[in-house]
Formats: sequence, C-alpha cells, structure tokens
Amino acid sequence: MDTASIKGQSEAEKYRVRLTSGDNIVVADEPVAKGGGNTGLNPHELLLSALAACTIITIKMYAERKGWNPGTITADIALESEKGDTHIHRTLDFSENLPDEQRERLLAAANACPVHKILTGKIAVDTRLSSS
Repeated sequence: MDTASIKGQSEAEKYRVRLTSGDNIVVADEPVAKGGGNTGLNPHELLLSALAACTIITIKMYAERKGWNPGTITADIALESEKGDTHIHRTLDFSENLPDEQRERLLAAANACPVHKILTGKIAVDTRLSSS
C-alpha cells in the first residue's frame, strides 16, 4: 500500500497556497488572468507534475534495472477538460537513440507508474470538516 500526505495552507496573497510535506515546500497559485499572482503552479499543473515526475522516475528505475541508458527523459503532459470529460496527453522523449523494443518496454513502464495507475483507476475523495 502506498501512502502520502501533504498539508495545504492559504497565505496572505489572494490565491497563493503553501504546500508542505515534511521539510519540502511547494507553492501553488492561480495565474494573473484568474486573479492570482502567478507565483506557483496552478492546481492542474500540480496534478500533471505528479504524473510527469512519477513517469520519469519509473522509467529511470526500469532502465537502470535493465542496464539501458535512455539519456535525458522528457515527459510533455497536457490536460484538456470539458463538461466533466478529462483527457491527459503524455508524450515521452529520450535523448538517446534506443531500439524500438526498448522504447516500447519503457512506454509500458510509464503506463505502470503509480500515479498513472491512480489516475486511470477508481478514485474516491472523502472530504470532511475538522472537529475544531
């Protein structure tokens, strides 16, 4: 079972949010066009960032176990959402020229990354108010 936790807290700036997990800090905000200060990634970008990071880490781990060198791994990810339907487009690139068989195996590894599995699986969000 994988677990993770993060704490989000509003800041003085209009829509700026401080996100912490242990000693790690990330800032989220909305773009100026939506009333924010554009001081951090917006929530959709944070979601896609999790998929990009997990994808690249999973590919690197798999490639290392196989003794392959894909070089720099790039994941370009975009989200389109309309009327409750969401499509995420992910394009992978490797700086090293790899045989087609290795490229296909790395694609399979990308699709096995834990965040990919979460996003394509059944998700339930339980929201409640604190007792204080």
